[in-house]
Amino acid sequence: MTFLLTEDQRMLQDAARRYLSERHPLSLARNAAARTHAERLAQWRELAAQGWPALLAPAEQDGLGLGLSDAWVVAEAAGRHLLSLPLVANIVVLPTLVDAGIKGLAAQWAREVMQGDRYFADASVRPDGSIFIEGAGEGVSALSVRCTGPNALLLERYAPVGGLAGLDPTMPVAVVARPDVLDRIELPIGTETARRLRTRLTLLRSAELLGAAAAALNMAAAYAQERRQFDRAIGANQAIKHRLADDWMALDDARLAGMAAVASHDAGSENADLDALYVPLLAVEGGRRAVQNAIQTHGAMGVTWECDAHLYLKRVLRLAAALHAQASCAELLERIWEGGAAIAA
Repeated sequence: MTFLLTEDQRMLQDAARRYLSERHPLSLARNAAARTHAERLAQWRELAAQGWPALLAPAEQDGLGLGLSDAWVVAEAAGRHLLSLPLVANIVVLPTLVDAGIKGLAAQWAREVMQGDRYFADASVRPDGSIFIEGAGEGVSALSVRCTGPNALLLERYAPVGGLAGLDPTMPVAVVARPDVLDRIELPIGTETARRLRTRLTLLRSAELLGAAAAALNMAAAYAQERRQFDRAIGANQAIKHRLADDWMALDDARLAGMAAVASHDAGSENADLDALYVPLLAVEGGRRAVQNAIQTHGAMGVTWECDAHLYLKRVLRLAAALHAQASCAELLERIWEGGAAIAA
């Protein structure tokens, strides 16, 4: 198995990074909550013109019919540039269900998302019935997806609510105690579709986390070469350069695990589920340490509002919390142990 990007994937990566650096600079991410619905929708149309929301949908359903390996490249670039739109959820949820053969209103939503006419904020339903929304904003409906049984999926669309700058100021969020449900759709699905949906969300959120952590590490390394104390760059000190090198290795390990997992997923390997378990474990551990060390490398300036390093820290912490909401480190380790034992048997 090779972990090198194909020529097409390198072109996709270059195009994604170039577009985001030009059209979504950090100054735009910093003021995400202040953007109007018209501005957000205009940018979503640009993303749709790039083809990103349609990456995983089949070609016969107006999608691009590409694999998770290609979507990984885009999600990582989105994290690197702190994209303030809920791209990953919109890449995964409805296109995956379209791939599984859904029809009716949900299929219509998928077409509208892929064509750039709308996007959905990502809603998570809490045990008390309230919802937490990422990407909230006036005019933006939120969509939640829940498995209500081994072969049943429930989609709920909620009325738009205004977004606020929460832990991660680059992604407007909202908490609604009593959400107004506009549409409720129950879908009969196979266990394979539910597994595929869950795996794709986990892997692409991990990719976004790694992209943000890598950008913070690059920022810290550049600062360590520029900042001078006692007439030499602080990066010459072993306490700093070894820490940055360790962070690079940790992120590279997580990225290689992710590329192996998405390749396994695309190939339909019988070990795909087990391969995917390693990725959030390594991404969360390595990503959090990398962004925390980036803050430390910047010293007192790192915690100021003017320094962009803390924006990456908060993006990584939010994504880490979302991944841990699905499974804690202890649960992941237990599943890995059980999966390895089953293969050995």
